Amino acid sequence: MAVGDSKLDLVPLALAARMVFQRAYGISPPALHLADRLNGLAYSLAGLGGLYAIEGRKSAPRRLSRDEVACGYFRGGGKELHFLDERAPILHIAVARQSIESAVNALRRSQAALR
Repeated sequence: MAVGDSKLDLVPLALAARMVFQRAYGISPPALHLADRLNGLAYSLAGLGGLYAIEGRKSAPRRLSRDEVACGYFRGGGKELHFLDERAPILHIAVARQSIESAVNALRRSQAALR
């Protein structure tokens, strides 16, 4: 996805993480340690298709660099990316829709390998 593509091609990261969990495991994510589980899926989604910062209503989505993601940590079930240095957190993160299916397939393959 090129910078400047429509925000309609993106899904909020926290929602995408929930969708991946539900589609891969066939159930809604359990409430116990919910945010931690979804934060983990956020990392998986970041590795599969890249993440985008939605910084304003009128501005185009900005693709986050690998360095930004590597230097940060997810909070709130993938809603926010925080940093240990003085940088402000990124509060609105999205992922390309096609990354959701890739993440679901990867989780299903790993489940099948464990059986």
